[in-house]
Amino acid sequence: GGSHCFVMNAKEDLSTKKCSACEGKVDKIPNEEIKDYLLLTPEWDLISDTEDKIKKIERKYRVKNFVAGMEFFKQITDIAEAEKHHPDLHLEGYQRVRVVIYTHSVKGLTENDFILASKIDKLKPILSKYHKNKTDVK
Repeated sequence: GGSHCFVMNAKEDLSTKKCSACEGKVDKIPNEEIKDYLLLTPEWDLISDTEDKIKKIERKYRVKNFVAGMEFFKQITDIAEAEKHHPDLHLEGYQRVRVVIYTHSVKGLTENDFILASKIDKLKPILSKYHKNKTDVK
């Protein structure tokens, strides 16, 4: 339902789009379309929260050190504030960063989440030499 007329273009750069205001007016992406968005953000994984069953996207990084992690969070903060859309940020074991995104108002994923993900993808955190991208050739 809803006016969901998003035409998928594999070359579309979501990072150039703006998040629309999160006043509950955004459409939740139908489950069958989520995979199309994931193709645009290949470093992100679809996860389903075990407690609340809400679909979210997650990207993992291994940063050089704790300070690099906090600097990365500061860069994400600037984007999140500009977009008025805020991810969940986790820094564990001083190097392992997890960024989790979903839209609280619809309890699921919207185009905004993938726009935010692709903007975060443009950032250049100081990574550990052990960091592995999902899309790296093995």
